[in-house]
Amino acid sequence: MSILAIEYQSLILRVKKLEETVAELKRDNDEKAKIIAEQAKQIEELKAKLARYENPHTPPSAERYKKESKSRNSQKRHGAPNGHRGATRPTPEPDRVVEVTADQCNHCGSTNLEERSVEKQVIEDILPPPKIVVIQFNRHKYKC
Repeated sequence: MSILAIEYQSLILRVKKLEETVAELKRDNDEKAKIIAEQAKQIEELKAKLARYENPHTPPSAERYKKESKSRNSQKRHGAPNGHRGATRPTPEPDRVVEVTADQCNHCGSTNLEERSVEKQVIEDILPPPKIVVIQFNRHKYKC
């Protein structure tokens, strides 16, 4: 066989492989097109179902997925009005002071530490009310 015949045979084999690949890709594409069509149908069904909950006659209890409107949030200001004098309760004197120090760095473990500042945090624990003590007096009466 000549070189041209060998090249011709190899080209024919390559064309057959490429045709098989194209056919496989077409089958794959058709399957994916079916899946996309099914999903599109499912999306439309879900949109129709959701539309039942988004009409003016739906009670608030049935509106499960209510969208927040951006215009409502941007118009409403939060907090105290301008010029309002703040009222903060004064921090009480602590009954006990606990010093929280570190012997080593949390990140690298070094013991060569230099104190930069102290952050104060006051925690007020509300204790439960004391138990009410109920006493029964049995007064004995006597006769002489």
